[in-house]
Amino acid sequence: MTQLLDDKLRKFMVNTCKRLAGVHKIAGACVYGPRVWGYATKRSNVHVLMVLRDYRTRLKWLTTPMNGITIFILVVEQGIFEGDIRSGWLGDFMTEKITLPYEPLLNQEYLQHQEVRAKKRTILEFCENIISEHPELCHELLIKPEYFMFESMMRKARLFPPITFTLLNLLRRDLREVNIHSMMTGYLQALAKLAETRQIELLDGYVKMTEGLIKAVRTRKPKLPPIVRSIQRALFLHVLSIMSKVTSSLMEDQKAFLKLHQTSDNGKLAFQLEAPERHIFMPTSLGPVSLSEKTDIRDFVRRITPSGLPPDFETERLGGVLNSVYLLKYKRNQEEEKVVVKRFKDWLGLKWFPLSLWALGTKNFAVLGQTRLEREYSMNQFLNSHGFPVPMILSVNHQERLIFEGFIEGENLVKTIKRILLSKKSVAEDDMLVSDVGRKVAEAHRLGVAFGDCKPENIIVAENGDSYFVDLEQATRDGSQVWDVAEFLYYSGHYALPIASPSPAEHLAEKFINGYLQAGGKATTIRSASSARYTKVFTIFTPPHILLAVSNICRKMGTKITSESG
Repeated sequence: MTQLLDDKLRKFMVNTCKRLAGVHKIAGACVYGPRVWGYATKRSNVHVLMVLRDYRTRLKWLTTPMNGITIFILVVEQGIFEGDIRSGWLGDFMTEKITLPYEPLLNQEYLQHQEVRAKKRTILEFCENIISEHPELCHELLIKPEYFMFESMMRKARLFPPITFTLLNLLRRDLREVNIHSMMTGYLQALAKLAETRQIELLDGYVKMTEGLIKAVRTRKPKLPPIVRSIQRALFLHVLSIMSKVTSSLMEDQKAFLKLHQTSDNGKLAFQLEAPERHIFMPTSLGPVSLSEKTDIRDFVRRITPSGLPPDFETERLGGVLNSVYLLKYKRNQEEEKVVVKRFKDWLGLKWFPLSLWALGTKNFAVLGQTRLEREYSMNQFLNSHGFPVPMILSVNHQERLIFEGFIEGENLVKTIKRILLSKKSVAEDDMLVSDVGRKVAEAHRLGVAFGDCKPENIIVAENGDSYFVDLEQATRDGSQVWDVAEFLYYSGHYALPIASPSPAEHLAEKFINGYLQAGGKATTIRSASSARYTKVFTIFTPPHILLAVSNICRKMGTKITSESG
């Protein structure tokens, strides 16, 4: 306890609370503000929160003098107080008093219970925000517990700027450690309770949202978005700010801050708070990377090559109309290594319009660079964790939408497709490879993943004969699996000559479908791919007689397997 809250003052406040409560029972009482946070002076006023049962006045400010200072007592009825704890009835005005550091006066156990309840709600709200803003990335993210504390502070500062002085004061260098410890104690207890109900997992100092929580958030009935609720709370706080007692307290905080700093621009002060994104991490094969990470190519090379040596590397453009893709070459331990670096651009204007028009009514493509980066990262991580052949994610720069992936040495599957379609006789090795691709597509579908852009161009045949799926920026956990099958087969058909016999395309389709079905792929998916809904999309690429032939194979094989299993 700070020396500015000594036993004499504490005893006086306890007696004052009991006297003012009268016949009402005190549910809890505590001191908050500068006297607890450590930057008060001997002449600073004292701020007390007192929660009373069955208090008809509901909410009231009381003052009492003591040796030249004023004790401000905020009295609130228990039901109103707990309503604010439970759902922010009063814009978290009461909740804030016990989510920032406080010193209990009466009924410490009650106050701590309400503090943990409030912080559980805060954690779940922020998890909901993350799930809404990062629908694919949220499955992989690792979150440091401190994130929830700093995110809460940042939102308060953005929505109610005058409180920024308060937050910066209690995070002052000489006070930071003790105040953070005080706040984090409640957050850690709240996280432990959420882990007991399996809404989150606690993994080596990180928080990971469970699939159960993610599913619950996504299937929950629509309600006010979190940002709207935040604005409501901000408006309520704005109304409260006209109350002289609140304003005078904030003025004290501003004066305390300006004693050590020159600026008083509320808008810029919020940027002095610690960025919450620093505490959200994306796992990679080289270790977790923060969402605030700004690693560029030079930083990446410097990080993975021996320390003390200047980064030595070269890059070459690999192409990519819709993304900037580079091959990074550098030496480590005298050996040349290669990394693919992608910068995800927003598909705005003419660059993405033909793509969306191409699949209009059948397939929706993600066009925002951030969305596509997050899909590429999360799908690579998820599939890799299940032993699926995809490039390793080495690092991510979420801010600049850069991703660093392991380079796969090998041959693009397009060459195999062309050999099958343009040769007069099939080659067993090529047939096996296409069947293997069909099996892997089925395996991904069994995991609930749809590739979204399952063209042969996005499959690399490595030197050991294994096929790797790359460019997963359109992949999702809830996408159309029928589209994957249809795109692979019909798009592959466009490599056939316009006047060629459809037999090689039929042969290719049979090999792919056999592999798909043998690996547990659904026959209904194959049959659905024969629909005109999908064939129409590829009429601008593939000769009509090839489309018709492949469509018939899908209908025939899908129907045959279904009838046999029935």
